Amino acid sequence: MQDTNAGSIGGAFMLFVAGAAIGGLLVALNTPKTGPELREDLKALGRRARNKAEGLAGDAEGAWDNLKGKAGSAGEAVKQDLGEMAKR
Repeated sequence: MQDTNAGSIGGAFMLFVAGAAIGGLLVALNTPKTGPELREDLKALGRRARNKAEGLAGDAEGAWDNLKGKAGSAGEAVKQDLGEMAKR
């Protein structure tokens, strides 16, 4: 069985990152700044985007580990139930 929720979360994450990058670039290019100021702003924007992406990736990893744990527990419960049913 395929988890469609995981696919939609990944797609939403990619849309968020793309939107943030495009929005930040548009703001940076429409502000009157010198070259060095603009480059520093773009670097800061990149650092913020990277930090946000790392945080979201960590959250996704935790959610995945939680899901695996629940699936393993459910599998063990089914295995136990089947074993009990077989003994009857």
